[in-house]
Amino acid sequence: MSAEPHSSAGPKPLVSRTFHRYAVSLAVMTVLLIWWGAATTTKQAGMAFADWPLSLGSVNPPGWLENMVPFLEHSHRLLATVVGIMTLILFAWAYIRRGVQAVEVAALVVWLALTFGLFVAGGAERQDAGRKQMLFLLGSAAGLGPIFWLIWSWRRRRWPLVVRLSALALLLVTAQAILGGVRVTEVSDTFAVIHGCVAQGFFCLIILIGMITSPRWGQKRDRVGDDHIRVARLASTGLVFAIVIQLILGALMRHHHRSGLADTGIVLTNGRLFPGFESEILLLMFAHKYWAVVVFIGGLAFARWLWTRMDLPAGLVRQGILVATLMIAQIALGVFVILTGSPEHKKFWITNFHVLNGLAILAIAFGLSVRCWFAGRREALLEEFVRSRSGARGSLPAAGA
Repeated sequence: MSAEPHSSAGPKPLVSRTFHRYAVSLAVMTVLLIWWGAATTTKQAGMAFADWPLSLGSVNPPGWLENMVPFLEHSHRLLATVVGIMTLILFAWAYIRRGVQAVEVAALVVWLALTFGLFVAGGAERQDAGRKQMLFLLGSAAGLGPIFWLIWSWRRRRWPLVVRLSALALLLVTAQAILGGVRVTEVSDTFAVIHGCVAQGFFCLIILIGMITSPRWGQKRDRVGDDHIRVARLASTGLVFAIVIQLILGALMRHHHRSGLADTGIVLTNGRLFPGFESEILLLMFAHKYWAVVVFIGGLAFARWLWTRMDLPAGLVRQGILVATLMIAQIALGVFVILTGSPEHKKFWITNFHVLNGLAILAIAFGLSVRCWFAGRREALLEEFVRSRSGARGSLPAAGA
């Protein structure tokens, strides 16, 4: 495919809209996958099948469409496969310019498949504990190869940023698949929590790729004065980290409160303001509730600061206000989750919308932070990639980024 045609209505885009739209579609699929995983956890369907990556030894297990629990778990696995394949295509599209690079990508895929296969074999081993441990150790050792390859390429080969991020996404989605599988075969809540948290990181990475491959990224830069840029960067980054901590606490809660919440107090926990350290479950619930207040206050304060700085771009202000608005909705949803938190009153949709709204808060806050950090430097990122592509082909890139 050729680059986007020049339009008399405006400057020629530095990137292909097709590549950008593909990155956006991957982000949408990732949202669906994370939400589907949340629904699987809400229904306690994560262990519907004891084997992995197949379900009852089949890609089409009998009866999975007739019952909600196997349907959620198996369709979650199918969605994960789609996201994995799309991520591989994303990296190949951004990276391959010559035949030797296609061979390199093929070798990388074979190596990742080998690593994946070692973990599959280790998870399937039920009799010999020593052999299981050996297979997991071999899989972990094999996984270091692609990691070292990425680090070396990142430092020595002068890859453009989009290629670096796409390669990182490919390694991350492979690790995510392995974490999900080990969670099943080892019946581990710890791996379930890590699996859920890594998904949020992968989602943010795809958002970043989608942002910097947008044609608008190189056509309009955010201009933030030197007196405000430091505050905007630190405040937006701090807000993202606070949201991530809250999501981790939420993941820990969701995998410890299986049938319902340990307590349904909105302000008090187990009848006390601070429940003490005797119960890990109650302590997690206390931390999740009151860290939500910290995040809420931080989000509102940052939105107010953006609103009062009249020299900031309107887009930054709008995103800050949107984050604050979604936080208000999240607090309300959290209260409803608590009110319906007992096993006999637990509501599937309220809990899932609470998770989905939290993901939206993370996405918008992360996008806001990216815009703050790259204010004034956006065109340089695109031109770097365009030069690398046009130098190889003699024209603007079809893949873009």
